[in-house]
Amino acid sequence: MQQRFISLGVILIFLISWPLLAQEKDKVFCPQVANYNMDIVLNPEKNIIEGQEILTWTNSTNQPTSELWFHLYWNAFQNNRSTYLQEAQREGRRLVANFKEEDWGYCRIESLAVLPAGNFTAVDLTNQMTFRQPDDNNPFDQTVFSVALPRPVNPGETIKLEIKFKAKVPRPISRTGVWKDYYFIAQWFPKIGVFENEGWNCHQYHAHSEYYADYGTYDVKITLPTAYIVGATGELVSSQVNGDGTTTHHFHQHSVHDFAWTASPRFLVFKEKFRHTSGKETEITLLLQPYHRRLKERYLLAVKNALKYCSQWFGEYPYSTVTCVDPAYNSKSGGMEYPTLFTAGAYFLDPPGSQRPEGVTIHEFGHGYFYGLVGTNEFEHPWMDEGFTSFLDTEVYYAAYGPPYFTRRYFGFPVLFPQIKIPVEAEGISRHRQTARMDIMQRFAWQFMSGTSYGANSYAKAELMLRSLKRFMGEEKFWEMMKTYSTRHWFKHPRPADFLQVVEKFAGSQTVDILRQLIYQEGALDCALSSIKNHHLPPPRGLFDQNKQALAEKQYSQNNYLVEILVRRLGEIKVPVKVMIEFADGTTITENWSGRELWHKFVYQRPSPAVKAAVDPEFIWLLDINRRNNSLTTRPTPWSWLKLTSRWLFWLQHSLEILRFLGS
Repeated sequence: MQQRFISLGVILIFLISWPLLAQEKDKVFCPQVANYNMDIVLNPEKNIIEGQEILTWTNSTNQPTSELWFHLYWNAFQNNRSTYLQEAQREGRRLVANFKEEDWGYCRIESLAVLPAGNFTAVDLTNQMTFRQPDDNNPFDQTVFSVALPRPVNPGETIKLEIKFKAKVPRPISRTGVWKDYYFIAQWFPKIGVFENEGWNCHQYHAHSEYYADYGTYDVKITLPTAYIVGATGELVSSQVNGDGTTTHHFHQHSVHDFAWTASPRFLVFKEKFRHTSGKETEITLLLQPYHRRLKERYLLAVKNALKYCSQWFGEYPYSTVTCVDPAYNSKSGGMEYPTLFTAGAYFLDPPGSQRPEGVTIHEFGHGYFYGLVGTNEFEHPWMDEGFTSFLDTEVYYAAYGPPYFTRRYFGFPVLFPQIKIPVEAEGISRHRQTARMDIMQRFAWQFMSGTSYGANSYAKAELMLRSLKRFMGEEKFWEMMKTYSTRHWFKHPRPADFLQVVEKFAGSQTVDILRQLIYQEGALDCALSSIKNHHLPPPRGLFDQNKQALAEKQYSQNNYLVEILVRRLGEIKVPVKVMIEFADGTTITENWSGRELWHKFVYQRPSPAVKAAVDPEFIWLLDINRRNNSLTTRPTPWSWLKLTSRWLFWLQHSLEILRFLGS
């Protein structure tokens, strides 16, 4: 009887708690502005996706709009005159040189109609569509279109559209496509732009731009042959086997701004749970290529490390799932991020300590924060996602694994140098030095002088800026600031001013002034210790009165060296630095220099000469493009042989690089 009462009690508790659990699971994190209900079918024989989407869109601004703007990203792959492919070709990337007719991709609208909802009546708008080229007026580019509405959508009002579309999956060019029986499907559907108070933000697809979209709920049904294993954004609700040899997979996720999916009959599927310190669990799914089976544990551990440290530093990961996709070779889909799903990547040979696949796994997961949760505009502020994520992945990697080994690949084979561990200070510096005076950091992604400059500024310079800021502020205050910035802007679209506002709260206006230079100003940071001069003072001579004579003799006996330390600002960026001077008697002096003047001279009268001096001795400013001029010594160094050795190693490295090139 007692056992029966206990059983009834358990059932009663379950019945009471289940609605609450379900309610918590379905609880959205933010206003759902752009909501998609999609039902699509993939035909692998023709590489065609057909289906429809019901888009429910709310005007979240204080301005009305009489038109809607959309992205059709896959139209970048429909001809070689698209803006994307023209920009790539100008950089020497011949991405479609060997394309056949069946290799091109596209996304075409079959019909577009307003559905009756709210104050809107049903109307077909298919003939109201117009292709737009807001960035370059390229008439061959069809990656953006607008549609005129029968009446404006007012602030706070919602409109519902039915869009039927047909998409041809391209041969892999970049980030998406089909390779043999492996599909990675990203930016594949008609996707509404972002309406802001200033108007529509809906850029064309560029070779060096990514994406920008509003948050919403995605409910997607994907039908394809049953043999295919599918992974996608969000939670798998159900998989229904149909009578025609296909299966319909139903995925659902709220509070995200994109939906991507992948399919292959070859995937090995592994699942594990990660428990957060709060007790909440996140399910990790690994979709692994069979030839990378040996990397299973390394992939899973990398995801767990990323979850652990990102949740600690930037706020607990809020979603219940994360899927890591190991992409097929030659699919050109590796190293990309989408909400709750990302692609990593590995070579055939990736020894531990080589940063692969761990580094790329952490980086792409990290984008789930900076671009995923903190929804920056990747078109206009690329450093705010790539730079933040590059900083994140370095911090997580070094915290979890320690410094990686210096690694080079020759004829496709990795060569590790276990004796050479890469210090965190070295991450990104060489890329930054190449382009320090080439571009400012804040530039639209397609407006940099070159792809090299885009990468160096958006990734390396921004990472070095954050790491320098961490050293300048101190770790505790810095991490508090970063967590505040992150969580405050989850499910929002912050701009540089929003980040600087948080920095000012924690570090003051002087720090913001420094960051403004690094973000918006042309030029480089280069502080130099220019000279050390020790003048031996002669004994006092000349006419002195009795008191002065005594004072002069006393001063001479105690301070018989006049020391001059000259520091210079060789770069355009002005930062405060410390200057350390060491004297022969072992004493040291540390000075503060504002760095605002072109030069400053520190002068002392001392009993012993200066033997060494350094500007920025603690290496706070990692963006300094020339560390070799930061210190001087008047003493001969026993390490002078290193100069010749490093020069010899330099030529050896380049000789091996040439051999690798000839053998490739």
